[in-house]
Amino acid sequence: MNKTAIEYYNDLLRAMSTSEIEGMQENFLANLSLRKASYGDRLLTRYLRPKFLTIEQMKTMRRVCTTLRNVIVKVKDAYFDDMQIQADIALTEGEQMLAAIEPGFSRICVTSRWDSFWGEQGLKFVELNAECPAGVAYTDIMSQVYQDLPVMRRFTEKYRAEPFYVREMLLDALLFTYLNWQGNKSPRAVPNIAIVDWEDVPTYSEFELLQTYFEFHGLNTIIADPRELDYSGSRLRKGDFEIDLVYRRVLTQEFLEKLDEVQPMLQAYRDRNVCMVNSFRTKMLHKKSVFAILSDSRNAGYFSAGERRVIDAHIPWTRLISDCKTDFHGETIDLLNYISRNRENLVIKPNDEYGGKGVVIGWETSQEAWEKAVQSAQDDVWVVQEKVPLAKEVFAYYEDGLQFKELLVDLDPFLFGVNVAGFLTRLSTSSLANVTAGGGATVTFISEEV
Repeated sequence: MNKTAIEYYNDLLRAMSTSEIEGMQENFLANLSLRKASYGDRLLTRYLRPKFLTIEQMKTMRRVCTTLRNVIVKVKDAYFDDMQIQADIALTEGEQMLAAIEPGFSRICVTSRWDSFWGEQGLKFVELNAECPAGVAYTDIMSQVYQDLPVMRRFTEKYRAEPFYVREMLLDALLFTYLNWQGNKSPRAVPNIAIVDWEDVPTYSEFELLQTYFEFHGLNTIIADPRELDYSGSRLRKGDFEIDLVYRRVLTQEFLEKLDEVQPMLQAYRDRNVCMVNSFRTKMLHKKSVFAILSDSRNAGYFSAGERRVIDAHIPWTRLISDCKTDFHGETIDLLNYISRNRENLVIKPNDEYGGKGVVIGWETSQEAWEKAVQSAQDDVWVVQEKVPLAKEVFAYYEDGLQFKELLVDLDPFLFGVNVAGFLTRLSTSSLANVTAGGGATVTFISEEV
């Protein structure tokens, strides 16, 4: 946390008149709405300050994420040879079917997003969105809107404030993957792109932002519901539009639930007649049990000494919930007994959900409810994870005057390969920081005094 920059920014807000702040907030919200920075009908933020990272913090983030990316690739490689790794990841039958399909390129996660907190004990990662992370376009648009704030312009007279623009990195990653797909035997040099998800998702406005950006850079782009697609003559189409590259935003779980309705997309992918990013193989790394694989000493042999140090420092202790004995920081424990007696230091999560669904936060749950949740977890695939110190900062907004509120900050870096390209930065008044669950957002800037 860049405390000096935060204090200076908040002092600038306090020095503004009531009418000036009121007008600034009104214009801020209007610009967010005009530029489609909304989740369904809800604007993504009302808070008047971005998060600030120092240059040194950014160097740390890049170093750690590079190592974790390499570690994750090793888990992917181990999956196809190690029966225990397969069992721990626990793909469903349908997910196994999709994972068995060769996508035509080697990269496992062209685009991904880690969820992290940078609290009192440093940088801790709690989840990995390896499948089809949202927020890239929203981040770019919000960065532009924040830069237009009068208080931000005053702030930059003393501090450098460097935003991240992520859509460029996403487009580069899509094109790089496409050009390497099927060994450079792609049907055309510049692909026709389809952004594919259900037509009624609340992130549809982000698809429109991405479509506009892609088309500005010369790529024909449509937004398509997977049920609208046809496949004939080795070409995937929506109407007359031939699709070369699918930017997949539809979740694997939901795709499988409607499998009978999405056969054209599946068959084109199976035949390698469309490049799909991310591929369905990313599901194996999207499972929360991946953190159990990383943090379990039984798997230490897969990783170098340096990688193990990064895992120990930045990945919290995580285990699949079962009636077994395991290690907890060098001590052998009875897992179920330990979970039952230590709820205030633990979280339990379903192995495969999103938006905070099903998460049970031990320190915010009664013992009785906790015991029931642990019992239910044994009937399916769930993980337990050690509590990490949450990061909190004070953010300002206008509501009957200038208000300041301490909020939890979930700092989620976007990765394209090993490159950290920016952040989805989520804010919340509760321990569950998730836009889907009702949380808000801001953007992250690199800041240093001029």
